[in-house]
Amino acid sequence: MPEEDAIAVLEHVSVRYGSVAALDDVSLEIARGEILGVVGESGAGKSTLLNLLDAATHPTGGRVRIHGADPARMGGGEIRRLRRRIGMVFQSFNLLANRTVRQNVALPLKLQRAQDPALVAELLDYVGLADRAAHYPAQLSGGQQQRVAIARALVTRPGLILADEPTSSLDTRATEDVLELLASTRRDFGTTVVLVTHELDSVAAIADRAAVLEAGALRSVFPVARSAARGERDSYLAHAQRVLGA
Repeated sequence: MPEEDAIAVLEHVSVRYGSVAALDDVSLEIARGEILGVVGESGAGKSTLLNLLDAATHPTGGRVRIHGADPARMGGGEIRRLRRRIGMVFQSFNLLANRTVRQNVALPLKLQRAQDPALVAELLDYVGLADRAAHYPAQLSGGQQQRVAIARALVTRPGLILADEPTSSLDTRATEDVLELLASTRRDFGTTVVLVTHELDSVAAIADRAAVLEAGALRSVFPVARSAARGERDSYLAHAQRVLGA
């Protein structure tokens, strides 16, 4: 695809820690507005890929471009500004226990010395938690906490959301709700979503494409038909399991 149509581009990227290759010669383009599922076993390189896309680390070989810019060529201030355009959703929610739901969502703005109470209220309503604004994380279910985390990720109006195993600690109903919410951010805010997970059903539910990592190598990238018949989804799952050696 033309690079201007991609929100992130990795060109022959490697990340090495001594003799260990966390990623090895990975080339990948992530289109603006797509939902990309990234799957792989533990140690496959998923976390390293997320760190590259969040500009938290730089490649030891190759080039990464995010929002058209190369983080490896940026200073600290430029990287901080770039990261404001990237929202993160974590497996463990990463909410501050001593802050209310409203304060947790507003935190990224506070760190920028900004405030927008109306936007915070709008996002809490968007994730269905307007009536929980004054509650603390311990008063919420796991699924509710993850919805707070998604609202927090959206508050800086990012073009890219990185979701790191966002449903692995949730039950089936909460998983469905969180996946539906992540998918709706693309429709309602135009965000690109990178969903890193070991749960193949989650990728089948909302992703446009799936990227399969194994031992630091990108083994396969293929389309996922979200509206496909059950048999086609089973074929996708069988393919992913076969590539992963499951």
